[in-house]
Amino acid sequence: MAENSQYYEYSGVLHIHSRYSDGSGTIEKITRAAKKAGLDYIIVTDHNTLKAMEDGAEGWHDDLLVLVGEEIGDHEGNHCLAFGISDPIKPRDHGQDAGRYIEAVRCQGGIVFAAHPQGLHNTSFDLHLSPWDAWDDPDYTGLEVWSYMCDWVESVTWLNILYYYLRPEKVIHGPSPDVLQKWDQLCQVRRVVGIGGSDAHARHLSPFNFIKFLSYKRTFHRLRTHLLTPSPLSPDLDESKRLIYTALGSGHCFFANDFLADSTGFNFKASTDEGQMLLMGDEARLRSAAELFEKKLEQKFPPDCNCLGLFQRLAELEVTSPVPASLRLVHNGQLVKEVSEARQLTWKASEPGVYRVEARYNGNPWVFTNPIYLTG
Repeated sequence: MAENSQYYEYSGVLHIHSRYSDGSGTIEKITRAAKKAGLDYIIVTDHNTLKAMEDGAEGWHDDLLVLVGEEIGDHEGNHCLAFGISDPIKPRDHGQDAGRYIEAVRCQGGIVFAAHPQGLHNTSFDLHLSPWDAWDDPDYTGLEVWSYMCDWVESVTWLNILYYYLRPEKVIHGPSPDVLQKWDQLCQVRRVVGIGGSDAHARHLSPFNFIKFLSYKRTFHRLRTHLLTPSPLSPDLDESKRLIYTALGSGHCFFANDFLADSTGFNFKASTDEGQMLLMGDEARLRSAAELFEKKLEQKFPPDCNCLGLFQRLAELEVTSPVPASLRLVHNGQLVKEVSEARQLTWKASEPGVYRVEARYNGNPWVFTNPIYLTG
């Protein structure tokens, strides 16, 4: 956990499979690996079951918070991650339809994210996941923008699998460009939260039965989702769940490959011309020039006032990084500013729109923040 005057930061891993579905590890084994990796929280999401929750897996394990969600979906159709639900949602009971999955999650007061929305197709290992096709549904909370499993598997073949097992960072390219583009488009219509998920199964792959690919131990050191909460997590499980799921649902989070460098302390914030402070995921309205002009007149500025300033709508955007990195500010899907080997980036935003940040470390994809939404 990191702390500053505004929020508490927690680093964890989402989208984990255990023996309750098609993962290789028990909850106890997964918990041990998460503790060794120094995580603050994990969310286990087995396929179409909440049996881990029913068996009492949720709770504090020393300094690690273990939560249980569900990955909903059959083998061929849409998959989504459901958090904050207490009753399992079975695909066959809902016509194997993504819209009905989403409705069922929302009826329980939960939040739902499209899982590995880019899909996956690897002929070498006969792996296939259908891409998300319910883009226009207005009720899902967000997207698994970066799936570590899909990123790693996409380029692996029988010829390079052992090399990429030993050097996984060599095959990690970051979120799919198509998913990033779609995310930017969706965010201009409504707020859509982005998360990173490991999709860890820790499975043997024949004939390499002597090793586990994408093991819990290795993946837990890599792609993490960092959450920002207004108060520290509580010993009370229900209160801590509320804080975690509120941060996820509101987009007060960023996701990063912490194997490259620890991203704890990375920050993207904004302050409006009216003194409002915004975190990633927040939304604010930029006053129109006419409104500002009227406000200035009410304040009876002297005749020599610089009137050009009256027609500006401004929000000060600020990015800070714990280590020097290439920082990129994206507005409505378009790059507007980039600085290299820097710890800070600032920008005066006079145009409404959706602003988010990407960071690269030593040329590799590292951090992706949720947007700040400035409406006109």
